Order: sequence, then structure tokens, then C-alpha cells
Amino acid sequence: MGMKTKNGQPVSDEMLEHWANAFEKGEWPEGKTIILGRPRLATEEVQSVTVKLPRSKVIALEEKASRMGFNRSEALREAVDEFLARA
Repeated sequence: MGMKTKNGQPVSDEMLEHWANAFEKGEWPEGKTIILGRPRLATEEVQSVTVKLPRSKVIALEEKASRMGFNRSEALREAVDEFLARA
């Protein structure tokens, strides 16, 4: 999985070269920055939550999350969302 632009277009070597040249010439548009990393999780402040689980459950969680295309944090956030959606 490679880098993508904000609108989801794959970033090519040519695009990177063009952007680097523009930046080096001082032609980079004001306010146009590249933000690395994953998108924000929420519009509000986020808080880490620590939970302790038996190692066997952590392993099972990671294996199932991987099979479903998630990482551990994504799987746990989904589980919390489902729990909070209950009546």
C-alpha cells in the first residue's frame, strides 16, 4: 500500500519530484502541507485507554483482526462502537 493524495489518488514518483522541485524553488503554495500518518480518529480530543487481557486473548484478537484486515486498535475501536450502540 503506497501513499495517496488527500482525494485518494496514488502518489507517483513524478508527483513527488514535481512537489520537491516546487518546494525547493519556494513555490510551494501557502497552506499546502503534507501530513504523514493516519487520519484523525475524531474531531474531538482523543484519549488512550489501557486494558489488561490474558495473553491468549490478545493473540486471538490480533490473529482475527489481521484476517479481517484490521490492526488490534481498529478491532478494539470497532468492538467499543458496537458495545455503545447497544440499547
